[in-house]
Amino acid sequence: MFKLKPLSGVVSTLCASVILATPAVADQMPPEKSLAGLNYELIGRDDLWSYKSLSKYNEAPFLSELVAAGKLPKVEDRLPAEPLVHNSGVMSDGVGTYGGVFRHVIGGRPEGFNWLAGQHQGWGGINMAVQECLVRQGPRWQVKPEDQNGPLPNLAKSWEWNGDMTELTMHLVEGVKWSDGDAFDTEDIAFWYNDNVEDPNVNARIAQGSFGGGAELEVIDAHTFKFVFPAAQSNTLVEGLAYIQGCPGPSHILKESHPKYNSAKTYDDYLNAAPSDKMPVVGLGAWIPVEHKADEIVILRRNPFYWKVDDKGNQLPYINEMHFKLTTWDDRTTQAVAGTGDWSNMENPGNFVEALKQSQDASSPVSAKFGPRTLAWRIELNFAQNMGKDDYDKELRGLFRNIDFRKAMSHAIDRDAVGQALARGPFAYPYMGGYATGSPYYNADSTSYTPFDQAKAGELLAGLGLKDTDGNGVLNMPGTGQDLVIDMTYKAQRNDDRKQMDAVTSQLAEVGIRVLPKSVDETSFDPMRNSGDFTAILQRANFILPTREACGNLPVSDICPAFHLSGSEGRELMPFEAELSELVSSFNSTGDAGKQTEYANRMQQLLTENVYNVGLVQVPAALLVNKRVRNAHPGTPVFMYEWAEDGVIRERLWVPKDQQMAELLPGTVPTYQ
Repeated sequence: MFKLKPLSGVVSTLCASVILATPAVADQMPPEKSLAGLNYELIGRDDLWSYKSLSKYNEAPFLSELVAAGKLPKVEDRLPAEPLVHNSGVMSDGVGTYGGVFRHVIGGRPEGFNWLAGQHQGWGGINMAVQECLVRQGPRWQVKPEDQNGPLPNLAKSWEWNGDMTELTMHLVEGVKWSDGDAFDTEDIAFWYNDNVEDPNVNARIAQGSFGGGAELEVIDAHTFKFVFPAAQSNTLVEGLAYIQGCPGPSHILKESHPKYNSAKTYDDYLNAAPSDKMPVVGLGAWIPVEHKADEIVILRRNPFYWKVDDKGNQLPYINEMHFKLTTWDDRTTQAVAGTGDWSNMENPGNFVEALKQSQDASSPVSAKFGPRTLAWRIELNFAQNMGKDDYDKELRGLFRNIDFRKAMSHAIDRDAVGQALARGPFAYPYMGGYATGSPYYNADSTSYTPFDQAKAGELLAGLGLKDTDGNGVLNMPGTGQDLVIDMTYKAQRNDDRKQMDAVTSQLAEVGIRVLPKSVDETSFDPMRNSGDFTAILQRANFILPTREACGNLPVSDICPAFHLSGSEGRELMPFEAELSELVSSFNSTGDAGKQTEYANRMQQLLTENVYNVGLVQVPAALLVNKRVRNAHPGTPVFMYEWAEDGVIRERLWVPKDQQMAELLPGTVPTYQ
């Protein structure tokens, strides 16, 4: 069960304990600095929710009035026979009170509400309020490592593979209804997959042919369907059906605009079948957009057909109305701090000290809820020797491939100083590459630590034949004889990156390595990185899982990772890289959570003892949450399995009656023509 224990300890205890024995590594990580906060125990996946019928159901009082007036069916007729039931015992503030408003501030603007065709809803959480996916990832941050075993059930309450992993059968919750009362079933699934994902004329969130190499979908009955794959798949494939990608749309609404079903329509017509000004939207989420004022606000009201309840039989959500104020992303934090918004992600360490001070002030309307350390920075060295531009560049990349050089760089960096440059106080902690400490797969015993030791760095560099032969303070390459100069790129708009670059440049200079910082606009950064056209990069890179971020961190294909591309001549994997590739395959091919932890621990050992990346520091992020809002779990990460928009179970948020704000559209539900 979920327990809260007040203490003066670290916010993050998501650092998973060892499940299977792992060889210890030399130079253990130092003790973590603490943040005053809450310690908590992780729970089993079945502690979150289950599917079952209850003896009695309750609803928001104004819905009962609409039922009495004959404008809505009874609550038990609006719910599935076995709804998804949230366990109130794992809610930080327990069963909620009906009513009130939750206020978001976002910088995006809704493109439209045909998410099947790739339209976004403005980000910032509108999509998570309106859409529901086959499976869910975000709340997995609460689940114990030994009980992970893939994504959480959602619209698909269960699934199973055949013996050779070529067929995946999924079972939908029976009796789920769209917000207009129409039944949700496999007709919607077939439309989502066959007429969107696999239609080359539709820009679906899952690219055509990418899901399982072009799976075929078979409908078995109204609530059961099967994916048939051309080749064996991994257990992790199901994770791609969460958070936007695997969210069905209302086929009974959208089909009339799809050229396959209406020859008078074009694919442009279909893309715009649910424009942002056409209200109300039809969805499966807890709230439904009912009013949109361009550049001002989107107002959402509770979905009376929402298919989830708490274990006391209360139909969710607790909150009646949700606002998305349309302004700027910078304004999101400003309004949260001022109390005019109820929520903001805070990922800029430069603001941490002030946010913490304000949240501790009794008069402040907002609380800064710090989560685990999942934001990390590192230096990526380009290992693609065959892609070097000239003899010097090739020699430099060859040097990067030498473990002693990478260790020397790591020993040369004073991570405590870098962390204090980033954010004063106890926020920063050394990062050695591999998993951030907030990952459920992080294991200190399998993490190799290279402490700050300039003398050791100098010894290693000298052993590689690197000497300052001309007395200018910069080491010279043994081959070309040129100064050891590393062009290091960072994102121009990221102040946190610049601060660390300044510190790293100064520290590496002390051991004779000259760094030339190179700032690149964010729009140009990713194309540059993905093409391999760089020498070294300093950037934030959040490595939490060996699945979701595999390509960015592990050698799983010729284009992964970007700091070791194959080039036209192919590439030669370093021995530990080859083992990493095998470990990823082993991790993906087993459904045994204990085995996955064993493989993940070995990955961490290889990544850190070989200094695959030169890690710098890692910090927690915080959720700024208005103090009147309940059930915003302490420790919720801004990013782990997905972003906080999915990590927070929004339908469980509630506000005490005496603190509820007036609703703009009280007593109403989405009404369709």
